[in-house]
Amino acid sequence: MKIAWMAGTWSTVLTACGAYWALGGAGFPLGRNDWRAAQVGSVFGTAEPLPLSLGMLAVGLAGVVAAWALPRGSRVARIFAWILALGLVVVVPDVRVLQNSVYALMGYTGLWDGALAFMLFSIAGGVLWAWAAVKAGAMSMPRIGGWAAYAAAVLALPYGISRLAWAMGIPLGVTEEFLKQGGLTGGAGALSEVLFAVLCFGGAVLTLGLVQRWGEVFPRWIPWLAGRRVPVSMAVVPGAAAAILLTQSGVRSWMFLRPEFLRPDTWGQLAPTLSWLPWGIALGTATYAYFLRRRLDASR
Repeated sequence: MKIAWMAGTWSTVLTACGAYWALGGAGFPLGRNDWRAAQVGSVFGTAEPLPLSLGMLAVGLAGVVAAWALPRGSRVARIFAWILALGLVVVVPDVRVLQNSVYALMGYTGLWDGALAFMLFSIAGGVLWAWAAVKAGAMSMPRIGGWAAYAAAVLALPYGISRLAWAMGIPLGVTEEFLKQGGLTGGAGALSEVLFAVLCFGGAVLTLGLVQRWGEVFPRWIPWLAGRRVPVSMAVVPGAAAAILLTQSGVRSWMFLRPEFLRPDTWGQLAPTLSWLPWGIALGTATYAYFLRRRLDASR
């Protein structure tokens, strides 16, 4: 199983990095070396490099062993693969991944740093380990894919509505002073808010494709593609990527929840992001159900 060896290779790289940093190597990107950790609610906070490096070394070595055992039908290795994948895509990254993904669409890369690079490396490892676990034997999925897709589409709306309102100069859940200080009511600020809204509303529509006929066969009004089967990867890759970003950012939103963010003039700063966590979980569920359904159809 090639994907297991790819995951094992990733774990080997993690092992090497952990050993290098544990021996005092330069460039450790997390913990007290991460200047934005406290601002964004990183779970590593001010942790010291040595214990984190040793943790990476241990996890990496365990991954190498699991990569050897997974193709041999080890149930323990498969469980380990799912746990590791969840940790790599939810626990290690923080809101900066989603933040910089949107900023990149605007051409801004001023916040890219070593911590972000490690988070992207972590997400890549999580995807590889999840894929390896699926290849080892897909988990059965109850018939909730449809409900999950509709739930994800609805959960995409709160954040988009709040951002669109701000772009229109409506202080939804905030004060007018907040909008003015943030430069959100005109020019580039308003355009960025519109972009956030479009991403949410567009994502809601595309999510419905996971349970609609046009999500499997291109509609007749699309030139050159009408009637052709939609490649599974065209739906699964962006759906899984969005689910990962939303879930790990949503965890941080709930971590930041405080009474001062629930007042009539402040709730708009945080409350709309509280939908990210259930949105990401619902989207991930719907995407996985779509993948299983398309794979089953192909095997018939």
